[in-house]
Amino acid sequence: MNIQTEHRHPNIGPTPYDEVYYPGHVYGLTHPNHLATMAAVYGMQPAPVERCRVLELGCGVGGNLLPMAFQYPNSEFVGVDLSGVTIERGQQNVATLGLENIKLLHCDIMNVDASFGRFDYIIAHGVYSWVPPAVREKMMMIFKQNLAPRGVCYVSYNAHPFSHLRDMVRDMMRYHTRRLTGMEEKVGQARAILKFLSDGSKADSVHGAVMRDQYNRVLKSPDELLFHDDLDDGAEAFLLHEVAEDASRHGLQYLGDADFSRRYLAGYSEEVRAALQHFPESEFMARDQYQDFIDGNGFRRTLLCHDSISLSRQIDLDFVTRFHLLSTTNPVHSDSCVTDDSAMEFENQDGSRVTLINPLLKAAYLCLGRAWPRALSFDELLDGARALLGDRQAYDDQKVLTEAMFILACSGEVSFLLSRPFLLKEATEHPQASLLARRQAQTGPLVTNLLHQTVQLEDDRTRDFLQLLDGARTIDQITAEMTEKFGPTIRIGQKDGAGQPAEPLLLSMRESVQRSLAMVGKLGLLVA
Repeated sequence: MNIQTEHRHPNIGPTPYDEVYYPGHVYGLTHPNHLATMAAVYGMQPAPVERCRVLELGCGVGGNLLPMAFQYPNSEFVGVDLSGVTIERGQQNVATLGLENIKLLHCDIMNVDASFGRFDYIIAHGVYSWVPPAVREKMMMIFKQNLAPRGVCYVSYNAHPFSHLRDMVRDMMRYHTRRLTGMEEKVGQARAILKFLSDGSKADSVHGAVMRDQYNRVLKSPDELLFHDDLDDGAEAFLLHEVAEDASRHGLQYLGDADFSRRYLAGYSEEVRAALQHFPESEFMARDQYQDFIDGNGFRRTLLCHDSISLSRQIDLDFVTRFHLLSTTNPVHSDSCVTDDSAMEFENQDGSRVTLINPLLKAAYLCLGRAWPRALSFDELLDGARALLGDRQAYDDQKVLTEAMFILACSGEVSFLLSRPFLLKEATEHPQASLLARRQAQTGPLVTNLLHQTVQLEDDRTRDFLQLLDGARTIDQITAEMTEKFGPTIRIGQKDGAGQPAEPLLLSMRESVQRSLAMVGKLGLLVA
């Protein structure tokens, strides 16, 4: 890498992030494959994710950037953060994995300059709202100066109108905790005062409803996030148009919301749909701003690109045929018939449900669910659906499937990616789990899969099992080692149809290993 680091260290003391660790997570919408996909949707020709340069401002421990570097060894990744303690921890993780295509720098954003070079993708998640105006100005300069000609920039921030409500309770919590410094006491008192105030407000008033809603939000927030995000004195929220106009002043333009499904208007009234659809292509940002007003949006994930790029906002019906499709869907009832016109209900991991009647669409949705976590091209999906129907074909199959996938992709029920992820669904004779996930499993149940998602392992036995999937052991050897450690049989907890505990399932260790391999494959942890 050509980044010189000797003079990058900021001349300041410890930051709050040195004293209170901010958890490092993955953020799927920041992944270069997703950013490239969004760019392609709007007519850009983005750099291939297999060979690209990525910069993350405010990278923290590298929890978001490091999994990307692990996935794409021929791409280059640079992260900068003001917290020296956090960067040091991240550098240790990089060294443990032996990665040579990522560099985490203890560096002030103000010191990022042209010598860093240009990047195809620039990420700034959870930074813009939490830095002073001068740093925000510098961030926009970086977005312009260091973004490659066909590059995409992701910047997230607290947004109005919802943040007006969040700021109201922030003021209350910050006033009550103004003399406290320790994280535990400050967070504890912040929750305590908000509970007192929400309980004391009138239940039948608008104010009371807002207070209770905000208290529930704060109650669910992890301590570290509440400390840094809500109790930070400098946090500031923005309207979309304010950020877009600032970007325009720097020679950038609004590309769109990172969440493509926000374009889908089926859930709105006919009047709202007509109004939003009336906006011309030249006022795409204004359309999204009014949608924020309608939704009460409180957190924005905005994509930017150079203003010299010509964009197309018209989404053709067949756009899905150019991408790889994937979905976690599974049939609600396993005995449903695929080949007739009876209704068949499917459910995704997030709990959303879709009911289909057309046999071709039912078969296609079955194919997607069975293939997960592998992505299928449109042609692979069409061929797979026809195969499930006994190779039955109709002249309008492609048209029917295209129209259905268009709706499902726009609504977020089906994901689509420009580049196919590198992973397997099924184990080989020498199964190998992601080295990153194996290292993460050594310290906790949360690991990152090869779709840039956080998944939770069931228990300590599963964490131990994952360590054995190093590509060197056969399934027989894995079974023998698991038997030596846990015995010849395993009891698996079960629940009945109502979600209540049921009689445990007794499995031989061989059966348990096969079951665990299938689960690990479905979690997207097996490498190709």
